[in-house]
Amino acid sequence: MEPPTAPARVVKVLGRVGARGLLTEVRVELLTFPRMQLLKAVKGPVRLGDIIDIKDELQDVWLPK
Repeated sequence: MEPPTAPARVVKVLGRVGARGLLTEVRVELLTFPRMQLLKAVKGPVRLGDIIDIKDELQDVWLPK
């Protein structure tokens, strides 16, 4: 069974990450909770304003301390 997904809008494209620059780090805003923003590493082409599906995995979420 796959984890549930939530739609999110790309707010800012931060740049390439990874050893070969395969992933793009983006800041996304959840559409169900508009004030909640997350940093995600996305594989494939992505632009500002794109809607992407976020898997509900706590290990991918960066939380400030």
